[in-house]
Amino acid sequence: MTRALVCLAVAVTVAGALGAPAVAATPSAAQPAATTLEVVLLGVSPAVGPKTPLDYRVAVRNRGQVPVRVLRVQALLGQPVDTRSALASLLAIPGGPTVGLQPLDDFRPAVAEIAPGATQRLEPRQVALPPGLGDQRAGVVLPLSIQVQASAGSAGQVTARLGTFVVDLPARVAQPLRAALLVPLHEPTHRNPTGDFIDDKLAGLLAPTGSLGAFAAELARPGAPPATMVVDAMLVEEATAMVGGWRLRQAGKRTTVPAGDQRSGNADWFLQQLKAAASDHPPAAFPYANADLPALVRAGPGRGDLALQFGPDRLRNGLGTAPDEALAWPVDGAIDGALLQTLDQTGGNVVVLDPRHLPAPPTAVTQNATVDLGGEPQPQRALVGDTVLSAALTDPRSAAAPAEWAQRVLAETAVTWLERPNSSTPRGILLAPPHDWRPVPGFFRSLVRGLGAAPWLRLQPATSLAADVSQGPDQSERRLATVTAADVSAGLPRPYLNRVEQSRHDAASFGRAVGSDFPPAAGSFARSLLVAESSDWRPAGARARGRGFIRAVDQGIKSVYRRIQVGTTPVTLTARRGTIPITVANQSNQRVTVILRLTSPKVDLPAASEPFVLEPRRRTTQLLEVGTRATGTFPIRIDVLTPDGRETITGGEIRLISTAFNRVALALTSGAAGVLLLWWRVRLRRRAGTDE
Repeated sequence: MTRALVCLAVAVTVAGALGAPAVAATPSAAQPAATTLEVVLLGVSPAVGPKTPLDYRVAVRNRGQVPVRVLRVQALLGQPVDTRSALASLLAIPGGPTVGLQPLDDFRPAVAEIAPGATQRLEPRQVALPPGLGDQRAGVVLPLSIQVQASAGSAGQVTARLGTFVVDLPARVAQPLRAALLVPLHEPTHRNPTGDFIDDKLAGLLAPTGSLGAFAAELARPGAPPATMVVDAMLVEEATAMVGGWRLRQAGKRTTVPAGDQRSGNADWFLQQLKAAASDHPPAAFPYANADLPALVRAGPGRGDLALQFGPDRLRNGLGTAPDEALAWPVDGAIDGALLQTLDQTGGNVVVLDPRHLPAPPTAVTQNATVDLGGEPQPQRALVGDTVLSAALTDPRSAAAPAEWAQRVLAETAVTWLERPNSSTPRGILLAPPHDWRPVPGFFRSLVRGLGAAPWLRLQPATSLAADVSQGPDQSERRLATVTAADVSAGLPRPYLNRVEQSRHDAASFGRAVGSDFPPAAGSFARSLLVAESSDWRPAGARARGRGFIRAVDQGIKSVYRRIQVGTTPVTLTARRGTIPITVANQSNQRVTVILRLTSPKVDLPAASEPFVLEPRRRTTQLLEVGTRATGTFPIRIDVLTPDGRETITGGEIRLISTAFNRVALALTSGAAGVLLLWWRVRLRRRAGTDE
C-alpha cells in the first residue's frame, strides 16, 4: 500500500479535498435520468511495464436520495488501440468500450456506506497487468474501464463507470517523442485609462485556485517539466499594481484596496510564483496587450513594431528575467509573408501558427510540428500545433474529469509515438491551446505532471523543439495558405487602427511640447494606445472599451491645449517695417514649448518663430519682425503650434493698423504740391504786371 501511494505521487493526480472541483465531476458514463452513482478518477499511472504495476484510485459520489452500500469495484482492460482514429472512436463512447474487455481488478472497498450527497475516496489500488500484452511491440495503449456497483436499497443495484487508458511499455524507450506545451498568460486589461481597476476578477484568476495562479504555481514547482510560458507584460504590470494599495471603481464608487487585503495577497503570491517559474525556464513574450499583429501589419509598415518591442522590454523589467525573444506567437488572423517578415526582423525566428495556415499533406503518420519557412542566414521556422491535441486541451470534459481527461491526452501522445516508435529521426509535436486558455487547476496539474513523467515523451521548450526536430516525415514544401476575407475581417478594422495611429502622432507632438514631466507621464499615453491595439477588442461589442483608451489620450492632450489662448489686442505699426508684440496666455499647469506661425495676405511675415516656452499660469509676449506694403488695417492669422510644427494647439487673429506713408505716394504728393506752388507764383506775377 505504501508503494501504491508513492507511485500515485508521480502519476497524474488531482489535488484537493473532498468536494473540490476535481471530485465534483459529472459522470463519465451515460446514465439513466435517475442516476444515483458517479465514479471519478483521482489518479492513474501514466505508464506501466514489467516492473511497474498499475496504480489507480477513484472516488464515488452518491447523487441519490438514499444511502448506497455493498460497493464493488471492477477494472477491465480493452483491446489495443493502434491508431489515432481508433482512439477518437473510443472517446465517442461514454465510459469506454463495453465489449472485448478482460478482468484486471475486482475488490470490495473498505467503505461500508456512502450517504446521500456524500463523496468518498476509495483506497488506492495497485495491480500488475497480464503478461504478453505488448509482445512484439514497443508499447501498447489499452482502454481501461472502471466500474462501480452498489446497492441502493429498494432502488436495487446502481452502476457507474468511467473510461480511461493505460500505456504498457514492455521495454525502455530509446527515442522519445519530443513535445512542447505552450502556456499562455494573457488577460484582457482590468483597468480603465486612468489606472483604476474596474473589477476585482483578476485577483481570483491570480489566486492558487485560479487558472493563472495554477499555471505559475505548477511551473514554479521544483522539478517541474519545461513547459513554455508565453507571458503578456500587461498582465505582470497589472498584478504588480495590485500588490500595494490599488484603486477599485465599481458601481460609480472608488475605493482603495489595501496591501493587506487577500486580493492584494493573491497578486503578490502570483508574482512570486511566476518569477520563480521564469527563472528556471525563461518565458517568451506576447506583443504588449496581445496586440492584433496581423491587422496592424496589414494597416501599414512598422505599425506592429512598438507592441513587439514594448512587450519583451516590460516583461524583462517586471520579472527580472530576459524573455526568449526567438519565439513569436501572434494572434490568429491574416497570416501572410509580411507578418512573418516583421516577426523575423524583431528576432522571432520560431513562429507558432494555426495548422490551417500551413496545411499538411495527407499521410498515415502524424507530421512533425516544425515547418521550414526559409530565409538566411538563420532560417525561420513555424511550429504548428497538433489539431486534435490542442482541441483536447479546451474540451469541457477536462473540467468535469481532470485526471481522466489528462490521461486521454497522454494516450493520444502515446499512440502518436507508437506510429514510429524509437524513430532514428527525432519527431515532435506541439500542444498549443488558445491564448485565452483557462483550464481548471486540477487538469493543468495532471496534464503537466503526466507529460513530464511519460517515458515516451520528452517535454522541452518550444524553441528547442524547433531546433531539434526537422520538418517531416513529409519534407515537401508547405506554402502559406491564401489569406481569406474572413481572416481579414477577423482583425481590428482599418479605420479603428488609423484612429489609434493618428492619436499616437498627436501624442508624440504633445510629448515634444510638454516634455516628460506631464502628469500622467507620457508613457501612460503610449500604454493606452498599445492597449487600444489589443486583439481583445476584435468583437464589435468589446471595441467600445478600446475606443475609450484612444479617447482618453485625445482628451488628455486637449485638456492642456484648450487652456492656451492668443491675445487679440490690435497693434499699430508706424513704419513700413518694425516689430509687433504677440501675446499667448497659458492658463494650464504645464510648461509648454511652442512656435508661432503668422499668415496675412498684405503683411510681410516670418515663416515661423523660434521655439519658446509658455510658463504655466502666465502670459508670454513674443516680438516678431513684420513689414507692410500699404497703410490701413490688416488681419493677421496667428497659429500656435507644437515644436515639430505638426499639430495646431490654438489659434487667433489680431488687427494690424499701419500708419506708415507709402514712398511713391509721398513723392507724387510732393511733386503735385510743387507744381501747384509754382503755378500759383507765376499767376501772382502775371496779375502784378497787369496792374502796373
